[in-house]
Parts: sequence; C-alpha cells; structure tokens
Amino acid sequence: MKHKSSFKVLTFCSALFVVMLAFTIDTSAQITKTLKFCDDNTMYEEFPNNSNGVGEHFFAGTTVPGNKRRGLIKFDALGEFIPQCATIQSVSLTLYMSRTISGPMNVQLRKALQGWGESFSDAPGEEGFGTQAEGGDATWRYTYYNTDSWSTAGGVFASDTSAVASVDQIGFYTWTSPKMAADVQNWLRSPNNNFGWVLIGNEGVTASAKRFDTRENIDTNFVPRLTVTYVNNTLPLNIRMFIEGFWDGLTMVQDTVTVLLRNQTSPYAIVDTEKGIVDNYGNLTVCFDNAAPGTYYIVVKHRNSIETWSKTPEVLNYLLNYYDFSSAANKAYGNNLVLKTGVYCIYSGDVNQDGTVDGTDTQLIDNDSYNFNSGYLATDVNGDNFADGTDASIAGNNADNFVSVVRP
Repeated sequence: MKHKSSFKVLTFCSALFVVMLAFTIDTSAQITKTLKFCDDNTMYEEFPNNSNGVGEHFFAGTTVPGNKRRGLIKFDALGEFIPQCATIQSVSLTLYMSRTISGPMNVQLRKALQGWGESFSDAPGEEGFGTQAEGGDATWRYTYYNTDSWSTAGGVFASDTSAVASVDQIGFYTWTSPKMAADVQNWLRSPNNNFGWVLIGNEGVTASAKRFDTRENIDTNFVPRLTVTYVNNTLPLNIRMFIEGFWDGLTMVQDTVTVLLRNQTSPYAIVDTEKGIVDNYGNLTVCFDNAAPGTYYIVVKHRNSIETWSKTPEVLNYLLNYYDFSSAANKAYGNNLVLKTGVYCIYSGDVNQDGTVDGTDTQLIDNDSYNFNSGYLATDVNGDNFADGTDASIAGNNADNFVSVVRP
C-alpha cells in the first residue's frame, strides 16, 4: 500500500508551531486549507476483479456498450491537516476531467459506506478497462481484493447525493455543498467513518463516461484538490484511559464514555459534556462546543464504572489538549485508579451509577446472570455482551475494597 509518512512529519512540525501560538489565535477567523493527498480508484462493472490503484486516471459514467464505471476518492488523515475539533464552514472538491466521450453529464458525489483500498494495480493505455487488481485494491466486487467484499457489488454508498456537478468538455470541475461540509465534519470528528465518496456519472444512458485525473497524475496541476474552510472555536481533548473490566492487558473493548468539564471551584458546576468512543488502545477524543478556553476538572463516566476526576484542574485551549489517566495512580483525584497489567484503569462495577461499588451492583449482575441476559447491559462489566460470574467477580472484589467516587 502507499506510504504517507512524509506528510505526517510535515504536519507534526506545523502542529508544534501552531501550539506555540495557541493563545494568540483569533478563533473567529476562517482558515482555508487545500488538501491534495488522497486515495482514488475505479470500479469496472464488466471486469469485477479489475482496478487501477496507482493509475493516473479514474472514471465515472458508462461505456459505449453501457458498462458502468464508478470512481472512488478519499482524503485520508483529515485530522492531521485540520484540527479534529474544527468547525467546518465549507468544502469543495476540484477535479480535472481529461477525456470524454459525451457532452454535458451530471456527475454525483455520494458518501461511501464501506472502507476500500488502493494498491499497486496500474492500468495500461487510456486506463478505461483497468487491469487485474493487486492485493488490497478496490474493485467492483471487492473493497480490498481479494479478501473483503462490498455488501453490494459496485460499491455501497448513501442513498442521497452529497453534491452534483455538470461535467462537459475537458477542464476543471468543482463540487461543493453544505452536505459535503457535513460529510467532512463527520469524518473529522469520527475518522473511522471516513470512507470518502463514490463518483457516479449518468448511468441512465450509454457512453456517458468521464475520465478524471488522480493523485498519481504526472502533472501535479491536475491532481484532485479538497478545499476546506473552517474555524477553531471548539475545545479538543485527547484522553488516554482504560476501563478495568474492559482491558485484558492487550486490547480494550471499545465503548462509549461521557466526558465532563467542571469548574475548578466549588460547587464545580458542569460547563460542558460530550460523549466519545474509547478505542482498543485506550484513546478517546472529544470536542467541547460550549466551553471557552479555561481551567477545568476533567471527569470521565462510563456505564458501569466509577466516575473519575483528573488530579487537578487542567488548562485547556482551542488547539491541543491531552490528559493521560493511565500513566500513574495520581493522575486521578485521590489516586482513584487500579493498576492492571501495566496501566492504571478506572474502577469497574458501579452498575447502578450511584458512585459506589457494593452489594446492590453485584445483585443486579447476579439477577441478569441467572436470567441468561445478554447484549449491551450495564451489568456486563467486562464488555463481552454477557452478564455472568466474571462480571460479578470484578464488582465483588471492588465492593470488598469499598471502591467509590473520590471528588474534590
């Protein structure tokens, strides 16, 4: 697959410089960036195992016999070029159409709903028929040749159109709409949902195909461009945290966590609340839309774990904030963390969320276990979708140790 490390290094250096200016930036000012680094590929209907991962062109529309071509384009690592918690104002995609067999035709962008790949396939000639896919390529049949398939051949995409443009003769064309801005906003906040767009031509007629130049095109003036305008008016917070019952020493079961910002002085009023999904490695990013830069206690809450506060109030700004609950017991107020296989975790077992792990919690687990209940349960303390003796053991141990919330 193609390497992207050089872009990451440049972006990281830029980020360091930006952090130094964190308190001098006008957060109401609009910032515009143009991204050129993307993945792109073509799906060929009559050749369901063909692809064009590193070709100079991709296609949308139909051939003279009526066979479909669908393009794919995705701008990776948006959060490395644009702050993950930025508020997107507008988005436009500019492509260069370099060959056509038709007059003006509408070409749609639709949000892709499955991940897909580009590998090293490189179609010959004008590239209109593709070539045998390489491992990891997207094709009409596969999202990643030849291991993962589209749930529907030809790509899976949204039923509604993100944008449409009329494409006629050779030249530059631009797609832009509020829906595209919403797509990018979603991908920025939830990078795991970024599967890009499917480019769909007029498939109701024959000979409608349009050829567009890709990122790999020899003339860099013609490569795709995504122009994004945004403002930095949201507080980002990157947290590293582990949940005792959900952590097995290697990976953690992903789950939703609520993060609160509270004032640093009594009565510690809640200033903002956001939810996010902590990943298998204990990482969580949330974006606070209603809090201004300032000093706050960071509080994490989980469906069956003990509410846990940061050791001290933390200074947060609009650009980069990070807090690690896992590195030491004293990263939580009152050292209220438990060491488990190398990392400090928030305590599990507060099934009824009353701030204490006790007999009431174990009784709830026992009841669900007795009834063989399964699914997304508060009584599922280890995240395996079953309430059973393992969950009761975790809660029982913490009940015996009088585990409860520790607050200022």
